[in-house]
Amino acid sequence: MIEGNIIDVYPDYRNNVMVTWLIGKGKVRKIVDKYEPSFHIYSDKKELYQIAEMLHGFPQLKQLNFTYEKINLGSENKKLVLEVIPKTLKSLRKMAHMVDAWGGFHKYQLFNVDVRLSGRYLQQEGVFCNAWVKWDGKRFSSVEGQWDIDYNLPDFKVVKFDVKQEQMARGNNFNGAIKAVLVDDCIIEKENEVDTLISGFREIQHRNPDIIYTKNGDSVLFPLLYHRAQLYAINTAIKLGRDFDYKDNGLQPVKDAKSYFSYGRMIYRPAFYILRGRIHIDISNSFLYGESGLRGLIDISRCSNIPLQLISRLGPGTAISQMQVNKAIEKRYLIPWKKNIPEHWKTGWELLTTDRGGLILEPAVGIHEDVVEMDYASLYPTIMLCHNISPETVLCSCCPDSPNQVPQLGYHICYKKKGIIPEVLKPILFRRFCFKARSRNKDYNKKIYEELQNAWKWILLVCFGYTGYRNARYGRIECHESITAFSRDILLTAMEIAEREGYEVLHGIIDSLWVKNKQQKVVPWRLARLISKKTGIRLEVKGRYRWIVFLPSKDTGMGALNRYYGLFDTGEVKVRGIELRQHNTPTFVRNVQRNMIEVLSRANDTEEFYDLIPDCIKIMCEHGRYLLNGDVAYDDLIITSRVSKNVSLYKVNTLVSAALLQLKDQGIFLEPGQVVRYVVKDENSSCYYKRVCIAENLSNNRDLDIDFYLRTIARCGESILIPFGYKKEYFEKMLYQLKLVKN
Repeated sequence: MIEGNIIDVYPDYRNNVMVTWLIGKGKVRKIVDKYEPSFHIYSDKKELYQIAEMLHGFPQLKQLNFTYEKINLGSENKKLVLEVIPKTLKSLRKMAHMVDAWGGFHKYQLFNVDVRLSGRYLQQEGVFCNAWVKWDGKRFSSVEGQWDIDYNLPDFKVVKFDVKQEQMARGNNFNGAIKAVLVDDCIIEKENEVDTLISGFREIQHRNPDIIYTKNGDSVLFPLLYHRAQLYAINTAIKLGRDFDYKDNGLQPVKDAKSYFSYGRMIYRPAFYILRGRIHIDISNSFLYGESGLRGLIDISRCSNIPLQLISRLGPGTAISQMQVNKAIEKRYLIPWKKNIPEHWKTGWELLTTDRGGLILEPAVGIHEDVVEMDYASLYPTIMLCHNISPETVLCSCCPDSPNQVPQLGYHICYKKKGIIPEVLKPILFRRFCFKARSRNKDYNKKIYEELQNAWKWILLVCFGYTGYRNARYGRIECHESITAFSRDILLTAMEIAEREGYEVLHGIIDSLWVKNKQQKVVPWRLARLISKKTGIRLEVKGRYRWIVFLPSKDTGMGALNRYYGLFDTGEVKVRGIELRQHNTPTFVRNVQRNMIEVLSRANDTEEFYDLIPDCIKIMCEHGRYLLNGDVAYDDLIITSRVSKNVSLYKVNTLVSAALLQLKDQGIFLEPGQVVRYVVKDENSSCYYKRVCIAENLSNNRDLDIDFYLRTIARCGESILIPFGYKKEYFEKMLYQLKLVKN
């Protein structure tokens, strides 16, 4: 009997087996098991028999079965389907694509084609990632529950891995020789590059870590190692993973790099460099690790049944989607390969009525005293749970007269059966509630439970968006519309109650309200309780501001939806939407705005706030003098910009294109979604080498466009003081005057 926690699981296509790695009692074990997954085909009976005839005698086929299965989510009716069992794991998708092509890619419905084999295998075995299991030589068993709040994990052996180069590696420029290999604090440097590499990897094997942390491992480090190893033909001598049956053992990507557009910006996802039997986490390219740490990653991996190092590279959307698939499999539904729930036909008027999004109130620009911020805890997920919103329940065929109606839209929602999305969300909401409560309890480790609740916060945030995402397996636009309709109704109800109780509503956005008590009828927590009771969803008081400043939109001058800063009565400052919060703002400029707000935070009321504005402007002028006197580190002036397209597609000579052209001259080509870092030398120059200096060349160049950075400081000053009549032109004139005085 072998026992341990599952730390890795993957298909071995060459040997046609599933490989599982267990760690427990100081030992790491490799388990190899035969696995024969199948896919299913649905069509009319005559077509199924024809497909069976065509497949019969096919060399990659092991077995065909006619069986009855549930194929429509929410329906218990079973349909006749053809089950296809290939001879090898690798043949499953190939045969599915072939059958799909026979039907012109639309005639047949295929199921269980693209379900991730690792999770599918473990779920069939009745276990899950990171679970403590026993292996008796034939099957796995476990006494743990997948959604247990408390569970034990081994003490992972961890190392940090990096290299030193003669030249900086960036993009696809890997010509600089590797001088040293760094394993934690150990620096391994030999007489030549080959010996350095081999000795470094021997050190990894000697330490035998369970987790290897890298910085830019997927985007730079591993591609560099692969290139240098190929150069010296030592690929087989370099071992990073534990499974020595694989020749590359981690030095070749298992998934290619990709650029894609999401939520208004271009994102770059580097190739995946996955180790076998050992976990590689690239801390620079893991959103979930950055938000929740290792503990949060483990918890999501456990509940989604996605291997740890894979979920570290994927987003919360993939996790929630996999949880839905797991629930469907648990309920014995076949998983559709291609989304098969079309949007209902709508007239133009119906589109205007339904496609409206959440309710947003334009804020009252300016400073306000004694303001209370309230928001609903996980509003959209709670709506989905309370109102049973799911693709198979909205506009269901079984109960068109359902009393559960969507406000404003008239959609009916099933009351006879529970939807798959609410079933998935229920344990998630409970889990986050528990972790959040423990993070505030001194009897528990605050840091760990803060990480855990933060991990699930992101899962809950994306679950709404995935209902309207066109590629989501269980997405459906009518669900998306229903959720926002309920949210509008809830926020309107909250506003009505607040105004009835003597509060003035200053701003509202989707699930949050900012109100000011004018008549002192009820205290804020009492108001929150009244609203919660009426709407059925918990409203929390986030805090009470001594003062808050709502800022205007830079384009229209009207109140911006999410641009404000304010001081809570606890002394904490909250800032949203300004340069201080933007990733492309240089550190020096960010510090200017931070210090200005720190001065204003000394104010306890509006009168004191106005009195402090001159001191705030003095801070801006002080930083202008630092810049003019050369007392600012060049690294603090670096601008980080996200690349939106390939360098050849830029038609205008922007600062970003100038930086990209410099990189191009060095043989470096960045992909859309990657970032370029530079300092502005002369914004008005037509020569791209004179306009900017890329960050990698800063040591050789100390030129600086002082006027550009003074204008940037002026814009930051305007951002926070424009409601009080201060424009950037006023600040620019003031800062340029400092320059004249200096000269």
